[in-house]
Amino acid sequence: MISKALPEVDHFTPVGASNEPLDFADLEILDFSRYDEGQQAKLDLANQVHKAMSTQGFFVIINHGIPEEEITRQVDIGHTILHRTSPEEKQRLKADMLGKGEYPGFKPRGHWKAGGKKPDRIENFNVNRNMSLHEQPTALEPYRGQIQSFVDTVHKDILYKILRLFALALNIPDEDFLVKLHDYNKHDESWARWMEYYDDGTSKDDDDNPWLGGHQDLSALSLLFSQPMSTLQVRDYEDSAQWKYIPHIPGAIIVNAGEPMMWWTGDYFKAAVHRVVQPPRDQRGHDRSSVFYFVVPNDDVVINTLVEESPVLRKAGVKKWFEDDKAPTSKEWVNSRVRVTGQKALFQDGDGKSREVQKIGNVTTTWFK
Repeated sequence: MISKALPEVDHFTPVGASNEPLDFADLEILDFSRYDEGQQAKLDLANQVHKAMSTQGFFVIINHGIPEEEITRQVDIGHTILHRTSPEEKQRLKADMLGKGEYPGFKPRGHWKAGGKKPDRIENFNVNRNMSLHEQPTALEPYRGQIQSFVDTVHKDILYKILRLFALALNIPDEDFLVKLHDYNKHDESWARWMEYYDDGTSKDDDDNPWLGGHQDLSALSLLFSQPMSTLQVRDYEDSAQWKYIPHIPGAIIVNAGEPMMWWTGDYFKAAVHRVVQPPRDQRGHDRSSVFYFVVPNDDVVINTLVEESPVLRKAGVKKWFEDDKAPTSKEWVNSRVRVTGQKALFQDGDGKSREVQKIGNVTTTWFK
């Protein structure tokens, strides 16, 4: 329970649920209260992971152990940091996205091109789980302990359970195989993010311009704490590639796989194609505030298909995604991908393209319309 002695925050008031008829994706819902009921319960959850990752690349976790009021507190902390930090301090602590290819720090509005065209209206603040690696804004200091505790819980208590379920879904003999690639005590570029999408009401007739264009995440897994604004859509692999909304479940965590998971499994598990669109009309004129944890393996992990480790992949006839000498390390991939994200104008009017492939070193990434 949250103590009244905790430092004051600026409370963010989320928009109410939309009453418009929306086409929602039918996602697997994993009840993590079952995780410790025994091996069969874990196998049941792993089967849900297998189904979700073979289709949309998304699933939902409920009863994961973080109270809803703690999630609300983290939303408020992020909102407070973003709104109490001066423009001058934000500029000084701006993330070195174009140089080092790193996210820790502030990402200002306009750094990305929304939908590959217009400057975005998204601002975010990011931290590595080792917050001592970077200078932090003054506004963060009262909440440092709460942020560290939250990130630690997400990584050690929730992420590790998810990774064990992935290992079970792939029938990898060592249930901790993927956990060891995401060792909390080793460095990697995983980051927690507090993000706000600003809607000033000027876009009410701009339905064709998404807030964030179609893409697959650079992270192995992305964890989003569910929020009520209906803006996140997934491109359904099983339904003629239709865009469908991700439903809001209070207190839940929305999990999606990114490109490294696709490489590990040779596309047996899908890197979720998703985007952020304008909200329904009865939710417009409101901002969206979200909390994320983006997960990548430790820096020196070479990412390639786990054919030797997974009988499931061998049985499916999966081949290695990369030649051995061309597979990237986690750090090489993340830094390279961050540098190019949102920097190229895509999908010129009338070009008829629904996707565009961009080469990054020895690998490629794909953007979707």
